Amino acid sequence: MVKLSAAGKKALDDLITRFQAEKKVPNSVIAVTSVDKELYASAGGFRVYDDPTSGAVTPDSLFWICSMTKLITALAGLVLIEQGKLKFDDPVTKYLPQFKDLVVLEGLMTSPKPKPRPARSVPTILHLFAHSSGSTYYAKMPEPIYGLGTGYTFEQTGGRKQAQDEFLEHIKEGYSGIPLGDDPGASFSYGYSSDILGIIIARVAGQSLADFCERYIFKPIGIKATFRLTPELITKLIELSFRNEDGSISRLGDRIPLIQRYPKEVLLDLGGIGCYSTLPDYAALLRHLLRIEAGKHVPHPILKQETVKTLFKPQLTEAGAIALATIVEASDPNAARAGVNWSTGLAFTTSDIPGGRKANSAFWGGWAGDLYAMDPTTGIAIVAGTQIIPTFDKSAVELFDKVEAIVYANLEDD
Repeated sequence: MVKLSAAGKKALDDLITRFQAEKKVPNSVIAVTSVDKELYASAGGFRVYDDPTSGAVTPDSLFWICSMTKLITALAGLVLIEQGKLKFDDPVTKYLPQFKDLVVLEGLMTSPKPKPRPARSVPTILHLFAHSSGSTYYAKMPEPIYGLGTGYTFEQTGGRKQAQDEFLEHIKEGYSGIPLGDDPGASFSYGYSSDILGIIIARVAGQSLADFCERYIFKPIGIKATFRLTPELITKLIELSFRNEDGSISRLGDRIPLIQRYPKEVLLDLGGIGCYSTLPDYAALLRHLLRIEAGKHVPHPILKQETVKTLFKPQLTEAGAIALATIVEASDPNAARAGVNWSTGLAFTTSDIPGGRKANSAFWGGWAGDLYAMDPTTGIAIVAGTQIIPTFDKSAVELFDKVEAIVYANLEDD
């Protein structure tokens, strides 16, 4: 059992104070947990950038966690795997006929005019978990470049089924079939895999992804993460900020369209980007997984130990691991240098990070500046970040790197 020393807690307090005083980030929250209990949670800044009347950010402030949603959707899928209602080797076409005609865009990341060709196969459910389905965010670059793709920003209308079908039509981006960055199983391709998995979960379960996650993940763990904002939650939500070209910060305003949310009705729960949570609650989710992985008592485990252990086992080809490392370099350069792979739910390191995470530590982050790491060897998890775009904000990455260094330098036996 480990704890964070008094000196470590003070160093984290000082880090938050310094980042606010120097206006490196608009606001921040840091949460640290061991496998047994929360070790630290604190915050700085205001809910609306540079507006004290909006209220101080606290550990209970709500983040749009963006791509940190992907782990939650994977966990929901693993619940269905354990229930025998979904199989890793099921073809996606079993659930979504839109995947019968797929288009691989050869040269997508190297040529301004990629060459379309028919895909050699269809993705399986496992490919969706491992982000090796070929689904890509980059079939058509958003405008402006730092914005979200139309698969996330279209106007949801009709009912749940119609919104799902409209999403699958939008991600075609004008091609004859859903575009892929590579053939299924060939490599890592960052895109809509989790959203597609979320649609399949909803159809198999016969209920919305939001309701399924509430029943099988959030409620058993005792956290208040959600896909649906309410009038009360809006008052706790940290508003997004924007990093200007000169390095200064301003409020995001209406620069770009975002995902559909309250007061509009959410018809499609986006499994790749649609969840909201406090960072201490997300740390509690990671603690729950750490306890299951370690074989410790858990009152209401969401998954079996053998299933949780798959979160730390590689699913990518060598080419896929290289492609993943290229993406990780921008958001978590220390992890990229340590070597990375992707499992059934998240990325993980394949060797130790000096002064930080041990090998087989899971990690990922969100589009708007929040990141997490989960280290089963040391028995700790860290969640830290802010709410700012464009993504891969250097100061947000710096914040997490410094938090990690402070935590690992100040762990003691409890």
